[in-house]
Amino acid sequence: MAAATAQLADPALVAVRTHQAATRRAEVATLVSVLDWAREHTTDDDPHTVTFGERPLPLGGVGCPVVEEFAAYDLAAAMGMSTDAGLGYLGRALELRYRLPRLWAAVLDGRLPVWKAGRIAESTMRLPVDGAAYVDARLAQAVSSITFTQLDRLVTEALARHAPQDVAPPADERYVAIDLTHATLDGNARLEGVLSVPDAMDLEDALRTGAATLAEAGCEEPLDVRRSIALGDLARGDQPLDLTSQPTRPLVVHLHQDSPDLGRSETTRSPVTVETIQTWCATATHVTIKQVIDLHDHVHVEAYEAPDRLREQIELRDLTCAFPHCRRPATRCDLDHITPHDLGGPTSTDNLAPLCRRHHRAKTHGRWRYTTTTPGTYHWTAPSGLTYRRDHHGTTPLDPPPAEPAEP
Repeated sequence: MAAATAQLADPALVAVRTHQAATRRAEVATLVSVLDWAREHTTDDDPHTVTFGERPLPLGGVGCPVVEEFAAYDLAAAMGMSTDAGLGYLGRALELRYRLPRLWAAVLDGRLPVWKAGRIAESTMRLPVDGAAYVDARLAQAVSSITFTQLDRLVTEALARHAPQDVAPPADERYVAIDLTHATLDGNARLEGVLSVPDAMDLEDALRTGAATLAEAGCEEPLDVRRSIALGDLARGDQPLDLTSQPTRPLVVHLHQDSPDLGRSETTRSPVTVETIQTWCATATHVTIKQVIDLHDHVHVEAYEAPDRLREQIELRDLTCAFPHCRRPATRCDLDHITPHDLGGPTSTDNLAPLCRRHHRAKTHGRWRYTTTTPGTYHWTAPSGLTYRRDHHGTTPLDPPPAEPAEP
């Protein structure tokens, strides 16, 4: 009967199950390899020491090993992650291995998926050693059935038992988020938030009044659009349709002679239509129209500090930090001389790159090195010897991956 059942099983689903099992084993193997790596890169340095050089990283909870900072950046890049994502993964791995031994054993046995173990480890990092041990003991017998709601309650209970002084009052859920990274072609951005009821009532009243005032002044847009316009007027402190007030934030748009129908907003780095730009120019918003900078133009100055026109060219060319997998906007980065200025490196288009402060320190004080083949394309060498290419397509490992082991 068993043989007959096996013959009737859907081969595609059998393959799916086989590959899923292989993926789970690979995730555990990766986790073990990361922890093996961490044992080789721990340090006894005080993580609270203030220094401009390498800073020891206490990534897990109390009692976890402290890791070498610049080596941790190397690990993150090797895993194909941003520095923040890699440090988060490493912190969860250390927490699991050193403070949750029962759950760690469940991971090794295949009873607890790596992703779920990581979620548990992230929630226990703020607990004292006894609190983490309490959660570990309580979850050990229910690793396959625990829900995240139950986990949150258990962590709160552990805090109350073992660190009552750290029990925080209920979190304030209010927030306002404006997504400028996904602006539409028409120049719109999404806004969402949670307000207190009194604030929400006042805002609703202001938007209703503003939308009505706009309609009375001759605005024929739909109600939702008028409410949106009224909110923008509130943000500027304007009265509806008052074109005399002065804006508080400039809006910069780049135009190119070869693209007469489209511009690009410097704020959101997204394309906008000429019609949208004309609409912006007709409002109280202060709009600056700039010709697109020729990113292939070579700019060179004799001074160490880069002038505004050179900085703007680098920011528009690279958009983000040039370190592998980093996405911090170039406008918030330092400009680094790839060949140091005191070694003869010029302050020029082909010798400057945007590096966020974290990765600028890694390049200056660690053993991270990079060169540029063409402006905007960088070849990085990590302290481990692994190499990467960073360009407009993202980060590409240049070292060939190890050969897959032969099937037995």
